[in-house]
Formats: sequence, C-alpha cells, structure tokens
Amino acid sequence: MNVLRTWFDKEVYNKEIEVFFRDCDTNRKIKLPAIMGYASDIAGDDYADRGITHYKMMDANQVFLLARYHYRFYRVPSVGEIITYRTWEKGVESGYVLRDYELVDSNNEVCILISSTWVVINPETRKIVRPRNFTLREIQSSEKVLDCEPCGKINFDEEKFNSLGERVLFYTDIDANGHLNNANYGSIAIDFLPCNLRDKEFSDFYINYNKEARLAEKIKLFGYEENNAYYMVGKVENNLCFTCKFIFK
Repeated sequence: MNVLRTWFDKEVYNKEIEVFFRDCDTNRKIKLPAIMGYASDIAGDDYADRGITHYKMMDANQVFLLARYHYRFYRVPSVGEIITYRTWEKGVESGYVLRDYELVDSNNEVCILISSTWVVINPETRKIVRPRNFTLREIQSSEKVLDCEPCGKINFDEEKFNSLGERVLFYTDIDANGHLNNANYGSIAIDFLPCNLRDKEFSDFYINYNKEARLAEKIKLFGYEENNAYYMVGKVENNLCFTCKFIFK
C-alpha cells in the first residue's frame, strides 16, 4: 500500500490518489465516474482540511451542490498509477462558485483538466443561498489559469433525440444527501452510450445537473450523435434531470 500525501500550496489543495483495479474499466483505465467521484470528494476535503467540515456546513445550513462539470482529457491514467488532484476556487460568477482542477501523474504531466460550477444551498429548504451570504469562509478567487473553459449550459436539439431506455434508481445509487450521487450520473451516461461508442476515447465530457433524482425514480434517457459529439439527456417525469455531452477524438 502506497503512503499518499495531502498538502496545501497557498490556495491550491493537493491530494494524491492511487488508481485501484476497482476504479478501472475493461481497458484498465480509470472510469469516468471514479474520476468524477474523487473530484467532488476532494473539493469537500479542501474545505474539511481547512477546518470547515461537512458537519459544520450542515449546522450552518450552507452546503455546496454541483451544478456543472467540464472535463478535458489528455491521457487517462491506468491501474496502479499515483495521480495528484490539484484544486482551487476561482471566485463567483452569476451566483455560481467556480472551482478548477488539474490531475497530474508522477512525472508532473497533466492528464486531465476540470472546470466546475457549484451552488450553495440550504439543505433543509433546498433553496439557493447567494455566495455572498456564505458565512463559513470567504470564497477565494485564484489567478491560476486553466486551459479548460467553464461548462456553460449545454444546448441541444430536442427533435433529434432517440429513446435509449430507462434507469430505475436503486438504494446503492443514493448518497448521504438523499439523492443520486453526482458521480453515478457518469455511470449512467457511459452505460447508455451506443455500444460502438463505449470504448471510444473522448477528449471532453460536459454535464449539467438540472434536477435532483431520488430513490425509486425512473430516469428516461434520450440521445443522438452529431459529428464527433454525442448528446444525452435524462428526464424524470418529463422534467429535465441532467444533460451531458461527449466530444470524441
């Protein structure tokens, strides 16, 4: 077992992880949902290691929820590699808290870049809290530049969608916030890609989280391919739950 490190470099939080076999696909490459899961957990670790734990945020009725992700892939790490997540806040824009990441390997080569947007909510009322009213810490605004544009709203052509089937949400899909875990959307997106695209390499992945999904609900999936992109949406009772987009190499 490798001894992994965690440290701060000014505003940048650094955390090493080992790519385990359970995190990998049939090509021994780390799966998209594993990458997503580590990213959201490490954002929480950044705050927790500064003394602002999830429990403290719950007590203050101010917690972060993901709104959007954009992943840019240069290389997908393989089983057994040690990779470092570096993450930092990028300030506030239009009511969203911005957070960037870069994932580097043991040679300090960039593998993946991530831009993300978050909202602050009251966990009891589920209402949005304006970032200026977040009381536990001043939200930082780093000058560090990332070659990965923020994930805005994903636009799509509703008339082009084809039905892909539906996915019932099971008990193990649900996290401690009582809804479908953000990383599990990545699993659903990969599972419902057409078979000819599942093993194809993609350079970018975008996702918008539109509405929470909960235990026993059915997500109906729709998608279409256009040029080198594949668009997918999930709906719960005809309400948009999530939207995602793959850009293939």
